[in-house]
This record gives sequence, C-alpha cells and structure tokens, in this order.
Amino acid sequence: MKVRFLFVSLIALIGSSFSHATVTAKPKNTPRIAIVIDDIGYRKTDFSALDLPGQFTYSVVPFAPFTQTIANAVHDSNREVMAHIPMEAVHNNHLLGKGALKLAMTEQQTRQQVQDIIADIPHVSGINNHMGSQFTTKPKNLAWLMDEISHQQLYFIDSKTTAYSMAEKVAVEHGLRTGHRHIFLDNQLDTPYLNQQFNQLIKIAKKHHYAIAIAHPHPQSIRFLKEISAKLSELGVELVPVSALLPEMTRIARARHLDNKTGANKRYIGVSATLPK
Repeated sequence: MKVRFLFVSLIALIGSSFSHATVTAKPKNTPRIAIVIDDIGYRKTDFSALDLPGQFTYSVVPFAPFTQTIANAVHDSNREVMAHIPMEAVHNNHLLGKGALKLAMTEQQTRQQVQDIIADIPHVSGINNHMGSQFTTKPKNLAWLMDEISHQQLYFIDSKTTAYSMAEKVAVEHGLRTGHRHIFLDNQLDTPYLNQQFNQLIKIAKKHHYAIAIAHPHPQSIRFLKEISAKLSELGVELVPVSALLPEMTRIARARHLDNKTGANKRYIGVSATLPK
C-alpha cells in the first residue's frame, strides 16, 4: 500500500511539473527584436542609456572620452558591447571623429586602424558602421575590413546608411556572422515619430520573427525606451542581444547574397526563396 501511495504521488508530481512547464514555455516562433544604442562614449550623459531595463546592445565609439569606462560598464551589466566604427561618408565627414576608415587608406593602414579600434574598446563582440555611406559601397576596402574582423571572430551589422551598401554581402563572402538594421528609431525625437518607428519594428518582427533597430542616447530616446518593456510583454515580443539573432540573420544574408548555383556555395542550396528585407 505504501509503495502504491508513493507511486501515485510521484505521478502527480511529474504531472504538475509538466503542466507548469507547458504554461511557462515560450512559443517556438516568438518574435524577437534587438535594439542597438549607437554613438555611446562621447558624453558623460551617455551613461544614462545603461539604466534601460533589458537586453539592449550598446555600440561604443572608439577613442572617445568615456569609451573604455562605458564599455566596461556595459559588460558588467551582462549586456553586449559592439564597436561603432566611423567610416567615410558622402557628406559631413568632419563628424566622423577619431579612428575613421577612409578610402584613401592602404590595406595595411585599414587593418591597423581596425586592430587599434578593437584594442581600444573592451569586450567587443561585434561591429557596426558609424556613417559610412561612401565606404560601405566599396567592395575592395570592405574586404580588408571584413577579413580583419573575421580573424577577431567578431560579427558585423550593417547600419545601412545608404541603399547602395555592399557591407553585408562582403561580410557573407568572408564567412562572418552578419545582418543589417531594419529601423532607425529616432531620426526624429518627437513621441509620435518614436511610436511610429517602434510599431514598424514590431510589425517587421512579427512578420519575419526578428528585427533590428538602431537608436541613440538622446534624452527623448532614453525616456521612450524605458517604457517599452510592458509593451513588449503585451505584444509577445522578446528583446534580445544582437548575437541572439545572428544564426537566422546570417542564414538569410547568405541566401540573399550568395549564388546558390555555384559549386563553392552548394551548401546553401535549399534555403527558402522568400527572404525578409
């Protein structure tokens, strides 16, 4: 009788545990978003961006007054650090700041600049471009960049500062984990615009199961982003580090940019032809 009682109790316990796990398990295709906070490190006020709750990703500028302090603080908060590398633009290159990659640089100069930037920013996991509307259209210069960061085992996110960017394509060709941003959240700083961009981000994520936004440490942006946790929970959308999206982003990028018919790329044959933009 005692043995039977223990057996029944064990079955009840297992059933209860299974029921609890079923209730709390996340849906397999939960939409996920990553939000990158760019341009971090110039000002002491940038530290306010670290008060944001959740897994934001922080892209730190090199050689700025608070570069290393803020990168260490991001890492200590168990969040992801990226390097926000300045790259030559079509206009306003006076805004690039120190450490910019320029088209006039030789291969050796480009590689050395990338190495110096990575050395200046602690705990770097990946890279995205600051400006770069000119640089990211030039495959030769991009190839030097991508080859160098591939040796560092970093990922590359194309900020897409121009519709003509070749950066993601070249990153794929060099075997990098890669993807691109879908939305700039705060090109304007009024609340209606921020809401509009946030809603568009959610729409993309729900359609394709992931999306990436870029924002900046403006006071208006930080106030807005402090309030999104409850919204995301209500919408069934998860905020994750950029790296959590890399497997799917890279698969899609490879399918978009590589010719599946060539012998070198046979391993990519069979990837769905319907690709998110």
